[in-house]
Amino acid sequence: MTIRYAEGSAGLLDLGARLAADVRRLIEQHLELLKAELTQEATRVAKAVGLLAAGAVGAGLGAVFLLVALGLWIGRLVASTPGGLAIVGAGLTVTGLVVGLLAVKALERQRLARESAGELRRDAEWIRNGV
Repeated sequence: MTIRYAEGSAGLLDLGARLAADVRRLIEQHLELLKAELTQEATRVAKAVGLLAAGAVGAGLGAVFLLVALGLWIGRLVASTPGGLAIVGAGLTVTGLVVGLLAVKALERQRLARESAGELRRDAEWIRNGV
């Protein structure tokens, strides 16, 4: 059995097929562009992270030298180099503990994704009740 189309409908089918092909090509081009942009952004981010890491290493080494100098200076004041270094070390330890405890308290109060969790609970309740 052969299906015959009217002259106008064959033209519409051809237009529809060309439109679908053009849309597919457009989507493929958009995906390629997105891929290229993401690659470019990832390269920029990687460079920035590398610079940040180098800066952090430099700053960390500088802080170590400053802390040693502070310990030596305090050691002269108390007439004991090991004593001065111990005082600086104890101060750093206490500071680190206080900052760590404050961070733990802040994290205990923080509820991540509060709105999303609430929406999920409402959705689950809605599904359970069938409303």
